[in-house]
Amino acid sequence: MKRKIILIMLLACIYAPYARSQQIRSMEFRNQSIIDILMALAEVSGTSIIPDETVSGNASFHFSDSDLFEALEIFLSQYKLFYKRDGNVIKVSRIDATWDEINERVSMRGEDVELANYIKSLSKVIGTSIIYDPLPSMFLTIEMNSVTPATALEILTTRLTDYTVITNESYFFIQKIIPGSTASRQMPQDWISRSGDLYSIDVDRARFQEIIPMLFSIAEKEYSLLTKADATLDNLHFNNKDFEALLLLILEQGNGDFVIQNDIYYILEMQHRDVIRKFKETRVIPIYNLPVQDLIALIPSELSAGNVMRSDKSTNTLILNGSPEEIAPIGEFVALIDRPLEGIVFKKFDLIYINAQDILTIIPPRLMPSPPVISPRTNSFILSGTAEALDNLAAYIAEIDRRNEGFPIRLKYIKSDELLNNLPPSITSDDILDSGYPNLIFFTGPEEKRNLFLQELRLIDKPKPQLRYELLVIEYLKHNEARVNASINITRTDELPGSSFLGKIANIMNLSFDVVTQFGYQFAADLSVQLGENLAQIFADTTLYGIAGQEIKFQNTDTYRYQEFEIDADSGSISRAGITREISSGLFVALNGWVSGDDMITISINATVSKQNNNQTSNASMIPSTSERIVNTQIRTPSGRPIILSGLLKDDTSRNVKKIPILGDIPILKYLFSDLSSIKEQTEIVIYIVPYLMEDFSEELDIPAKIERYYHSFLENI
Repeated sequence: MKRKIILIMLLACIYAPYARSQQIRSMEFRNQSIIDILMALAEVSGTSIIPDETVSGNASFHFSDSDLFEALEIFLSQYKLFYKRDGNVIKVSRIDATWDEINERVSMRGEDVELANYIKSLSKVIGTSIIYDPLPSMFLTIEMNSVTPATALEILTTRLTDYTVITNESYFFIQKIIPGSTASRQMPQDWISRSGDLYSIDVDRARFQEIIPMLFSIAEKEYSLLTKADATLDNLHFNNKDFEALLLLILEQGNGDFVIQNDIYYILEMQHRDVIRKFKETRVIPIYNLPVQDLIALIPSELSAGNVMRSDKSTNTLILNGSPEEIAPIGEFVALIDRPLEGIVFKKFDLIYINAQDILTIIPPRLMPSPPVISPRTNSFILSGTAEALDNLAAYIAEIDRRNEGFPIRLKYIKSDELLNNLPPSITSDDILDSGYPNLIFFTGPEEKRNLFLQELRLIDKPKPQLRYELLVIEYLKHNEARVNASINITRTDELPGSSFLGKIANIMNLSFDVVTQFGYQFAADLSVQLGENLAQIFADTTLYGIAGQEIKFQNTDTYRYQEFEIDADSGSISRAGITREISSGLFVALNGWVSGDDMITISINATVSKQNNNQTSNASMIPSTSERIVNTQIRTPSGRPIILSGLLKDDTSRNVKKIPILGDIPILKYLFSDLSSIKEQTEIVIYIVPYLMEDFSEELDIPAKIERYYHSFLENI
């Protein structure tokens, strides 16, 4: 709709200067509604153009340098449309009908127009009413010249084999023939008769739109029909009714009603359900002596047929909605059975722990002698019934209206949220209340279930195993010239029994890792010599503690910070970017172990050894690179058995230059006075881990105790 308005306004602005002359310079429409095109032409030309109900569809057309009527004739002829000019008004239609009053002849033409529109146009042009029963949807192309109205109707209804045309002096009637009926139809003038102020109607079938005008014409009253709806009325046989009574009987079938204002009857359209509602009434019957749901079950089915009855349990009332004939027998039956019973008393029930609204949903219906009435702003309700029934209900309420006492249980090693997330099979979450404290819960179930839960709790409320990890990380240097003398001479003296021993492996005496016990004196001696000859380097020597299932991280790194530079693409100048970067290199170790039922320890090991390279670069903006050796593995081992991770190899090449001063810097000649040597070195990172399942805690052995232990270990291996 908005697009239509914009189109019309735009055309009006463009062609307004040409409106007076009705000359169209140029207009073009592409697949636009024909009605919109006519409205645009009317706006441009300043002429009223009115299309009737037969005009529809879309069109494409171009107007150029033409008079309005010339352009209109070309456009209408192309799309099979006709127009008639009445002063400054042009009426457009798909039907062209003319009436010759002198010869009483009609001419009509049209292409692909619905039959009902032809009949309406014919009735209008000849000035005679044409009444018709509902017609089928049929589109016709007609071309008839100078024929009588009766002949025109015969031509239009030729294909309607089950219809007949009844001709009268004042109207025509197109009647549908009812199959199997041989009786002739009553003439409309015989349908309604009047005797004084009383009216009678006798018609088997008629249309609403033809009965109403006839009734008001005979009654000589004014009316306004405010509905375009039509309906077929059947079997209207009423005698000696006053005007308004007969009018209401007709409107009942026609889904209508009327109001009177200034002696004019206004006929209104009503929905079918609204017409039926006029004949219904509503009655609310309070029930005093029995529950309304029980009363409904007692009403005989022949009285309660149809949807005329419903109940309101909150007010214990019966609601009836229907005609007086439908609801009167039900009301009489209710009055007979809703009588007070002997021995009925009232009792108030006060609840302590349970809400009154909640308890009503769990009381069995057989214990409720009558519908309860909840006392406002209290936790109470009132019931009526026999003393025995009320006592039974009171006993039931006493059993369920109790405080749910919780039995406190203190947890030793696990937290309450851990327990709630992993409940044993004997209980559900409804049996446990969280206290808000990490080691206190309340058990709300029965005693028998609680005892079973306590037995299961003894199995799960235990401390998690604690693990100790002895960690030693060594970097070994390997090259062709390395020689290690592993021979050891042990000398025993009475004065200092351990002096010779200490002198040979002094390089490992400061280690926390028990090298001798775990790998023997031969390995300890080799390691001591390699440390002394700088062929081995200790990266890590520590002891870590943790709970089973908890990840432990160890880091021994150096962090280098670098200022980031920016290089100008045009000038090549270098400037600081104001951003500082960090590079960390060294040892990263993460351990996560857990203990199985046979005390085996499974460890997830993630170890990274990174090293900053010594590469030199002339680009000041480039951050130095790092090399990394990474191992991720999972190992299972008994407590106290060492784990060795090796094979983290790396090759390094170093270049040494020896030259004679000054002469060694002369181009080309420098090779005669300098010596360039390249040394290739290979390093290996070895990780030693010994996990222990700790039964209890004890202080670490001091250094003298270690020396004594090393000494006895040597003696055992000689």
